[in-house]
Amino acid sequence: MATPIKTMRDSNGQEVPVKYVSAYDKLRDKITRRIKARFLKARAALEAVVSESIADLDELILLDERVVRARELMLGYVEGVLAKIGGNDAQALKLIVAEAFKANAQGFLSTGKIMSLLRMEIDNADWRKAKQILQDAIKPQKGKRYLACEVRRSTQEDFRQIRLDIADCWPSEN
Repeated sequence: MATPIKTMRDSNGQEVPVKYVSAYDKLRDKITRRIKARFLKARAALEAVVSESIADLDELILLDERVVRARELMLGYVEGVLAKIGGNDAQALKLIVAEAFKANAQGFLSTGKIMSLLRMEIDNADWRKAKQILQDAIKPQKGKRYLACEVRRSTQEDFRQIRLDIADCWPSEN
């Protein structure tokens, strides 16, 4: 049985026997493959950074009028239960709801806390309406997302965007 001929593919997609490929073209192919591997590795790392960053941002819900309305409905239900029957369970539920709707300094809510409210199965029209409002408020917007990161060296300087552009990464000539 004959041994298969080793070939390399040229720029036209033709298989050329290796013995007809110049040493320069072999070296150029080797370097190109090495650069391609670096770019693919960098691309994968960048995709991981973006994915992790978006997941982190998804942990926050902006406090808007829908969320405020849902809070009012849920707390109204809990207040009604407290007025009718009182007790530690209703008081605990009130604290859970109030804590879930506590915004941080930037006006965001914790998605985890809000999701815990959405998992509660309470048979009440206002509670169900509030859950639907919350679900609508946290649904992602359709279309592409844009992610930018800005930094500044000191509080006296303006923010500058960290650009992930290959042209910005070109080494400067000395």
